[in-house]
Amino acid sequence: MSRTRLGVLALLIAAPLLIGASLLAFGGDYPVSDDGPPPPPPRTDSMGTVTGTATTAAGEPVREASVQVRPLDEPAPAIPEIGVLTGDAGRYEWRLPPGRYEIVVRTDERDSAPQTATVTAGQTTRLDFTLP
Repeated sequence: MSRTRLGVLALLIAAPLLIGASLLAFGGDYPVSDDGPPPPPPRTDSMGTVTGTATTAAGEPVREASVQVRPLDEPAPAIPEIGVLTGDAGRYEWRLPPGRYEIVVRTDERDSAPQTATVTAGQTTRLDFTLP
């Protein structure tokens, strides 16, 4: 296949992806035209955030640890992800539906003690974990 055809093919594949990503990044779900009704008011945030760090007893960050939640409310809210991982600084952040959760941080070698968090829409709850 010629280089020109490969370039055209790559452009045809990449263009929709780039357009979709830019719409998400720049608020593509709001109208941008001046000739219609005004845009709806911004949505209220229906999710809350749990954030914190996972460290060892010596204060070292625990990298790539699995943060897992278990809903404590009935009926249990739908959790958007199975879990999240801590980053290089041991930090994690997880947007969850409002409710009460038991949260634990796990590695291959050790688990943290579980902690309970109450997530409120539009609010951030901080939970730090120390792994043995």
